[in-house]
Amino acid sequence: MKKLSIIGGVIIAVVVIGVLVMLGKVNPIVKSGVEKAGPAILKAPVTLDAVNISFFSGSGELKGFTVGNPEGYKTVYAFSMDRLKIDLDVKSVTSDKLHIRNIIINSPSIIFEGGYGKSNLSQLQANAAEFTGSGDGDGKKEGSDGGGKKLLIDHVVIDNGSISVSMGIMQGQKLTVPLPKIELKDIGKDKDANISDVLGEILAAVNKAVIPAVQSGVGGLDIGVENTGEALQEGTKQGMDKIKGLFGK
Repeated sequence: MKKLSIIGGVIIAVVVIGVLVMLGKVNPIVKSGVEKAGPAILKAPVTLDAVNISFFSGSGELKGFTVGNPEGYKTVYAFSMDRLKIDLDVKSVTSDKLHIRNIIINSPSIIFEGGYGKSNLSQLQANAAEFTGSGDGDGKKEGSDGGGKKLLIDHVVIDNGSISVSMGIMQGQKLTVPLPKIELKDIGKDKDANISDVLGEILAAVNKAVIPAVQSGVGGLDIGVENTGEALQEGTKQGMDKIKGLFGK
């Protein structure tokens, strides 16, 4: 019996050591995964400076997260943040679906580079949709599972953000407007969602909040807009409708 107890103790110790080794590798795995999956899904550069997640508490941070622009856009990035706080269910790490309780993004910086009917943000959203096969493109990449592991996210909060606007019609004028608070709940609850689905849903919410904020800010500038009947100076509903057309609305 004593010998069996010793053997049992050794097995438990080996399992514990194995778990600790695995957990010690999680942060670099997350960092590498984000920097590989992000560009494939969004067709834009994605960088992440550091990951610090404790799998004993399930809480941690992603630091220095930046999403660059898709091809054809010239501003330095589309989305940047210093820190993203995360709280996950440790038990779900080895399951088929990773359960994240909270994602809190505070003070992100967004650059809206607009065009006639589209922007860098709408293009990122379209790229994510195309990757999962839910857009107008050819669907998932060959050999892709649409983004890997399934995700369930209870709550996402994006707060205290700012939007810098870059548009040709602004004639060099600079504009920064606040990003309204964004909250999303129960992503992946009613249907399976992978990382590309999650990115698409978050980008859709950001676009929905950004467009009226940018329209309001641009409407307050003194801009002569060719072929719109000097819409912004007139301040008429018809004129503003023309300006909204620049944003694809």
